[in-house]
Amino acid sequence: MTMTARPIGISVHDALVLATAPLLMIAPYLLTFNVGIGYLTFFLGASLMGVSLAGASPKRPLSLSAHAGLDWAIGIAIFSIGVLAGITGQDTLTTIFLVGFGAAHLALTASTRYSARGA
Repeated sequence: MTMTARPIGISVHDALVLATAPLLMIAPYLLTFNVGIGYLTFFLGASLMGVSLAGASPKRPLSLSAHAGLDWAIGIAIFSIGVLAGITGQDTLTTIFLVGFGAAHLALTASTRYSARGA
């Protein structure tokens, strides 16, 4: 029995992102982020949902390579905004949430098999 280097299928990835992206959208209001960081965080959460909805669509309007690239870019952006929030002296909870969410999304992305369904 061989282990796959990327054990998570794209459909499971999309389901996990669709379940967690709303947290990224409401966190700025619940945790009282700085207004600018709040807008960026909301936008990135909405972008994550859009990418995952496009990936989950039967017609798949987004190629798998584009899906993977956008997942990496959004994850890096979330993580980076968290680091910058910490460097600029924003609330500690903002930093912890964004760095943690970004790291979790990057780990999920690194563990995902971006291949066609059934493959």
